[in-house]
Amino acid sequence: MSALTKRIPLVKYADPQLNDRTPQLPGRAYTFFFWGLIFVLCMGVCVYYSMTKPVVITSANFSEAALYDINEAVPLSLSGTSPSGSVVFTVPAGVQASDIVTENLYNERKFLIHINTDSDVYYGSFTDSRVPVDAGRINGDSNLVKGISVVYDKTGALLIFEMNRVYEYSLTMEENVVTMEAVAPGSLYDYVVVLDPSGNDEAAGVCSDVADRCAQLLYQDGVRVYLTDNSLETEDAITPSELMEETGADIYIGLDVSHDGAVYHGIRTYYDPLYYIPGFGSVELSETCLNNTAIAISNRALGISEAPQGNVLYEINAPATLLTVGNADNPDEYALLTEDSYRDRLASGLYQAVLEAAGKMGEV
Repeated sequence: MSALTKRIPLVKYADPQLNDRTPQLPGRAYTFFFWGLIFVLCMGVCVYYSMTKPVVITSANFSEAALYDINEAVPLSLSGTSPSGSVVFTVPAGVQASDIVTENLYNERKFLIHINTDSDVYYGSFTDSRVPVDAGRINGDSNLVKGISVVYDKTGALLIFEMNRVYEYSLTMEENVVTMEAVAPGSLYDYVVVLDPSGNDEAAGVCSDVADRCAQLLYQDGVRVYLTDNSLETEDAITPSELMEETGADIYIGLDVSHDGAVYHGIRTYYDPLYYIPGFGSVELSETCLNNTAIAISNRALGISEAPQGNVLYEINAPATLLTVGNADNPDEYALLTEDSYRDRLASGLYQAVLEAAGKMGEV
């Protein structure tokens, strides 16, 4: 994260003896001195103007911030106007860009901004009788935000923005003014994927871990991955189909384990038979995921099947598949699912499947 620095004025060279000495320099030395002086002046100008540009604030996760006490949140409101798609607010004196970290809690449609400051009343506070007072420090596009609140902790202020849908965010800071821009994910990324690991107790560990490992591989290739969080039990929690729609994701892949009895082992994929697009649809995505993961883990491919009625696949209007990564009833296969190396291979196979799907969809 970059730190703000003060503006540096141009350096003026005013040595009164400089003119007396310059004619005495040999021709080559004079040339070097002249161009050296020009170089220094140009660097000074570049540094000066770079200092006046807004500083980009880097995103960083701080999951502990999600543990704030909602009872201590002071409700705030937007005031004034700002350009469409943005929110503008000031920060206390002395705050630099390095004092600000953010986290996109897209599964709750929330965006958190933590500001390291000693002030505990800057954005708003409670009176002694617990009446909230809004200091009016925030203004912006009211179509973006459903609600704002602030919570103070030992290290600063946590601004909580409740958004009307899932966005990607960029923050810039100029002097003490921060501009937050919200952008639709589809306009930023060429390919977007939703990975939905099962929330079942016996499957949550392996499926979430494999999804995380696959996401890390895909991030390196510029693929934006959204991971669902089935542990959320609040009204604000987004459903997989809503996450697909609001992010404009290209494909959906669910992960689960099967229960086929102790005798059987292998992996299988499911698809929605009612959704069809020519070229590359749910059937093709199911085949791609099955083949790549089976090869990666050297396991049996049990084929693709129609999803049972009521499955989330029927709610998604995009190529979608459910991949069962193994049979939890088979003790040998379940033991494999607990191994790091096996999970790495599963993630690698899933990663290859996504890249292959992206290539085929691009051709279509």
